[in-house]
Amino acid sequence: MQHILFILGGLAVVMGVLTLLWGVMELVGRAFVAREAAPAAAPAATPVPAAAPAGVPPHHLAAIAAAVAVMTDGRGRVVRVTAAPHQSSAWVQHGRAELFASHRVRTNWKGPEGKS
Repeated sequence: MQHILFILGGLAVVMGVLTLLWGVMELVGRAFVAREAAPAAAPAATPVPAAAPAGVPPHHLAAIAAAVAVMTDGRGRVVRVTAAPHQSSAWVQHGRAELFASHRVRTNWKGPEGKS
């Protein structure tokens, strides 16, 4: 009977500590939500959208702007979109393919003495 009481007491302590941690995290979360809900100052000037940079299709810009709007609840804005500075050359891609191919599982590999 003592073992059961010991186990139940330990369980009660663990659940109590977890409840306390949950309460603290809830209070911290509410503090952050209240801080974000405070009205923000309006920007001084609204920037004029620039022309699309060369090489970035307009539908890509639209998708990027939509993703930013969704992730920031409409408060974010796209300032600049640039394409990757370079393309990998064929020998780099071949080297990567060789490296990844070397990581395959060898099922019929024989050890140094010819044993598996």
